[in-house]
Amino acid sequence: MSPGPRQRHGYFRNTLLVSILITLLPGCASTKPPPEPPFAVSVAQRATDKAAKLSQAQNWSAAAREWQTAADQYHLLNDRAHEAVALHNLAQAKRELGKLEEARQLFAQAAKINEELKHDREEWRNQVALLQVEAQLDQRDVLSAKFEKLLPRAGEISDPAIHGLFLNELGLWQQNRQEFGAAQTALKQAEQQFQSAKDDYGVAVVTANRARLCEQQKDFAAALDAWRLALARFEKLADGRGIAAALAGEGRSLLASSGDLGAAEKLLRRAVESYRRLKRADELADTLQALETCLVAQHRDTEAAEVRKELDQLPSRPAQK
Repeated sequence: MSPGPRQRHGYFRNTLLVSILITLLPGCASTKPPPEPPFAVSVAQRATDKAAKLSQAQNWSAAAREWQTAADQYHLLNDRAHEAVALHNLAQAKRELGKLEEARQLFAQAAKINEELKHDREEWRNQVALLQVEAQLDQRDVLSAKFEKLLPRAGEISDPAIHGLFLNELGLWQQNRQEFGAAQTALKQAEQQFQSAKDDYGVAVVTANRARLCEQQKDFAAALDAWRLALARFEKLADGRGIAAALAGEGRSLLASSGDLGAAEKLLRRAVESYRRLKRADELADTLQALETCLVAQHRDTEAAEVRKELDQLPSRPAQK
């Protein structure tokens, strides 16, 4: 996956303020509370706090409104660093809502601010998000040009988690270009960076992407091993979307390798039910197609027709904008 989801991994910046508790020693004079911040600052902070909670709850429409309020307030305050954070998170909400062109523009705005502020770590986070959105928009020429621009600078990335994100996107790009050896190397390096950062979610995402790479190369034995490892890692993290992806991937690999079709069906059915509950229409459609193929292979045409009926009733996939 281009995951995403973790949401997609690593894009959320929690900017909640940290309260400082002051313990008074016996006999000491009472300390005056700090003065209240100016009203405009309070509005920005409240919007940020509310937006962060809404993003965590994946209430993307409401989160987008609050992130927009926060971005507007920080702009008026000339607080460019916090404005960039709000723009990045607003872009992520827009991306989850399928408004990819708006997300691309917002990520670019955040990157420009951080470049001007010389906040390298934050700029790289923005740049990786831009790579993901441009991949979703299938802007291949734009994506290639961006990688050519960023690759010579990749050694500048000091944060191993962000370096892992970049290498993961590089591997997916190379996989899409059928540069399988280069993709395998990039994903292995991404996993090493995530391990260095003690980022278990990043490791799980890369494991799933390696499994997809094995599927694309038709090395189904290796794909099954990688999907099972990814499933164990996502289960440990209690990540429902990752679990669904690993179940679906293992089911597809069993089906494609003419393995145990009964086991493949069970895996695909569990993934279908998870995607229904997660309301992930695209992943649901892909997994229903695999389930239909699995049932046809077992000569269970009536059940396959029922799956096809559900598939046909799904909303058509809108063009990404």
